[in-house]
Amino acid sequence: MIGKKIKDLFNEPTANIITPASEVAVLREDDSLLHAILVLSNRGYQTIPVLDTKDRVRGLISISKIVISCENVSFFNEKKLTETKVYEVMDQIVPILFDDSDLEDVLRLIINNNFICITHKNGYFLGIITRKTVLERFTNIAHNIENEYKLIKRLNKL
Repeated sequence: MIGKKIKDLFNEPTANIITPASEVAVLREDDSLLHAILVLSNRGYQTIPVLDTKDRVRGLISISKIVISCENVSFFNEKKLTETKVYEVMDQIVPILFDDSDLEDVLRLIINNNFICITHKNGYFLGIITRKTVLERFTNIAHNIENEYKLIKRLNKL
């Protein structure tokens, strides 16, 4: 269990570590793969969330997923890329937490993911927590903990 003092330090300057949905690049299930490639490559993203028409997270899409899943789709065949929809090739395994999740849940999932999708209990997409944000917070703790606390090594108990 993460101690209260570490949680308090982690939450400085703010407890909100979520990048809001309005600032996150997303695709819709029914978008074409051509559109997905343009969004991913234009902005330099590795992976982005896929939402349904009710703004619920349904999957993740990446250039590599498109290439691996569509061996028969040529990047030179614009017609096939336009006809194939994101939902046909997206990864349906998505790291998701609710907006009231504990810091330990975030840390458990962020280890193996570049970001975690955050949703309301009804599934509505609220935003993401990035590994970068979490690491920045812990870097801040590592640099400043001795300014906030006097650290004393405990003697080993036998």
